[in-house]
Amino acid sequence: MNINQLLPDTDMIIEKYEKIYRQEDAVKMIKQMRYRVGQSYLLLLFLFLLSIGTCIWRIHTESGQSMDLISITILYIALFLAVYKKRYSAAEKQIRKMKEAIIEDFPEFIDKLILLLNAGMVTEAALKKITADYEKHRDITGGRALYEGLSDMNNRMQKTNTTLQRELCALAVRSGIRELLRFSSIIEDNLNKGSGLVEKLESEGELLWMGRKKSAEERARMIETKLALPLMLLLLSVLLITTSPMLLSI
Repeated sequence: MNINQLLPDTDMIIEKYEKIYRQEDAVKMIKQMRYRVGQSYLLLLFLFLLSIGTCIWRIHTESGQSMDLISITILYIALFLAVYKKRYSAAEKQIRKMKEAIIEDFPEFIDKLILLLNAGMVTEAALKKITADYEKHRDITGGRALYEGLSDMNNRMQKTNTTLQRELCALAVRSGIRELLRFSSIIEDNLNKGSGLVEKLESEGELLWMGRKKSAEERARMIETKLALPLMLLLLSVLLITTSPMLLSI
């Protein structure tokens, strides 16, 4: 069996990443993921050989049983299959994080766009201004998936001479993000009818900020739930420490 068949498929992950990110960034991340999965296989192989060697030594010294060898083999086969089954989990987690980051940045992006439109800019010029400012300060702010996607969209528009309407719609459809699809629909409707863009964006911005607030509240509740068990264990340990002297004296 080819070792590449055990690693995440490059083309499959690139296809997923390209929906919301640039290909060169996707390739870099995929190399890291394939390296980590490969290291996991090597670690399992090393531990398996070490365990088998120890088991054989124990059998020869009559301190072990042949059943130990079978149990170890079954255990490592199960671990190997678990790593193989989860080889795409890191990519899926990264894509999920990128989508969440896009949704998180979207209300701020809408506010910037409204501000530039109110200043007299047309939609395409305002989008170029926003992406140009992002590219200028990228080293300070770090990479952000929403602006990377818009920057890549602007670059394609310049190279292929396609329209904003077409490229924005393609970006929204590829990403599958509901907020981006709604935004694309608003821009397309404005380009066709030519009125009411700022008002629609303001309404959309309010919905996005409400959604962001709700999402933050849900994350806070999840954190509280995750902290509940450690706090209960801590309380139990304190009770054991304080009551154990009294119990021992009985």
